[in-house]
Amino acid sequence: MKRKALLSVLLVLIIIAATACNGGGDSASEIFIASANPMTGDSAQFGDMKVKAIELALDEINEEGGIDGKNVKLIVGDDTGNPKEAPNVAQKFAGDDKILAVIGHWNSSCTLAARGIYEAASLPVITDSVNKQITDGTTPHMYRISLTDTTQAYNLAQYAFNKLGKKNAAILFTANDFGTGLKNDFTDEFERLGGTIVASETYFEGQSKDFSPQLTKIKGQNPDVIFIAGYYVETALIAQQAGPIGLDVPMIGTEGISSEELIKLGGDAVEGIRFAAFFHPEVEFPGTKEFVEAFRSKYNKEPDNYAALAYDSTKLILEGIKQNGATRDGITSYLNDVEDFPGVAGPISFVDNDVTRNILILEVKNGKIDLADIQLD
Repeated sequence: MKRKALLSVLLVLIIIAATACNGGGDSASEIFIASANPMTGDSAQFGDMKVKAIELALDEINEEGGIDGKNVKLIVGDDTGNPKEAPNVAQKFAGDDKILAVIGHWNSSCTLAARGIYEAASLPVITDSVNKQITDGTTPHMYRISLTDTTQAYNLAQYAFNKLGKKNAAILFTANDFGTGLKNDFTDEFERLGGTIVASETYFEGQSKDFSPQLTKIKGQNPDVIFIAGYYVETALIAQQAGPIGLDVPMIGTEGISSEELIKLGGDAVEGIRFAAFFHPEVEFPGTKEFVEAFRSKYNKEPDNYAALAYDSTKLILEGIKQNGATRDGITSYLNDVEDFPGVAGPISFVDNDVTRNILILEVKNGKIDLADIQLD
């Protein structure tokens, strides 16, 4: 009787050990990547669009049989757009050996807060955050698929001065790393070109609702263009509140306002606002048309700037797994060597972990986001 009981215990232990080795019976037949993005909070729209695009890319490869017969799964982490929460998400992902790569974070402050954790685990990350410090050489496992805030600010200053013929600019900027960096870089380039910054006012993302004090001060300085260094929620409010006080000058911004939500929130007030972007459905590269059609079919909405970048990021990681195997080191090696990868937002190469790409200028026209008539080049 004791012998039978002992054999039963040994059998149970063997089954438990086998199950653990197989990751609960699932991980041995699956590949995992992760998304670290704001799924709640003021930036949730961007996280939602990115996750939708990632899942679309995974659906496509899994319908084709996966990679070496293994389906690829997504694990989503919500950093809430808060740099205090981002390290918690990063620690969870970095400590999970089955996660091979991360797409995110969206907010620069979150990426800066989390990047050291990823680096310590040699976990490759593709981010669309724009702060230039993110790829300063200290985190070789982190790659940027968007252009830096400095590059965007310089290009927008050149656009305002050279293309729009504006000489006196006012700046409204959000009081964080993103907004402050953009304000400083735009100022440097605009003044270098011969322009004048006649006013510079700040606000707090997610808190500021009444912009009349800042707008009144700006109006008194007679600018001929306003540069908004912030996101779509506040931009919509700024545009709505500028009209009633008689401040009727062109407004420009970065990819931080590149969202259909800008129009939903701002209505007619945001007509004519121009902003930088890296993707538009009418600028076609190999696969762009198919991506747009698939996104519309699956989600009944238009893919935005960040959806396209997230889709391309996913495709890059998947190709790295195909080429070099399902390991963190294999993906990193692929990203280091990739040249002219055919992304739906344009070909992708990384130089010192930063992507090389052009900037588009988009404009709100007749309630839709369209290509601006005047481009940089």
